[in-house]
Amino acid sequence: MLPGVSGLVLLAAWVAGAGAVEPRLRVDGASVESFEPPATVRVPASAEYLGNRRWVLYGYADCDLHVYAQKDAKGMVQRLYWIQSEAYIPSRPELTHAGDYAKSRALKMGGLDFHVDTWGRALSDEAPADSDLEQVEQLVAAAKLKLPQHMAFVRLVHLPDAAQRKELMLVYAERADTDAAPDDSVVARMQQAIGLESRPGP
Repeated sequence: MLPGVSGLVLLAAWVAGAGAVEPRLRVDGASVESFEPPATVRVPASAEYLGNRRWVLYGYADCDLHVYAQKDAKGMVQRLYWIQSEAYIPSRPELTHAGDYAKSRALKMGGLDFHVDTWGRALSDEAPADSDLEQVEQLVAAAKLKLPQHMAFVRLVHLPDAAQRKELMLVYAERADTDAAPDDSVVARMQQAIGLESRPGP
């Protein structure tokens, strides 16, 4: 992140210079429409929409993030659904995601190819400042919900074109007993919970 400059300030400056900024994602109930690639992501109808954030991540990536959660009667998050579309800003033409996911697993879902990574996380692990995870935690807190002590995460990343400067990212997280890396059963539950349908481009 650029010293002393927040992502929201950078976004405001970028919008002022570039004119109207088109949405990267559009929400309709439990569905999120992606424009790059053309696709619709569906989460369970019981998931509560917590809101979105649009900002410039670390000063170089235009991000549009939307979060849903399933909770218990006490407001403890049981499952988290995080849909994010991002693209490197035009003033950083040298940046690409080439090679970023060389060690990730491959998964095809809804007709799209994804890079898959999994990890466990303890609530005591502080989210990096100005990160997308920090934005998610702020949305959870604003909804007056609580995160469990441990969660298992599955992240899917699709690169929609050969330039590899844009991403559609789907993150599924569920309550866990430890912060150990999740097994394939968590990936299977993610695939059951999230629906994805790709559409023909314009």
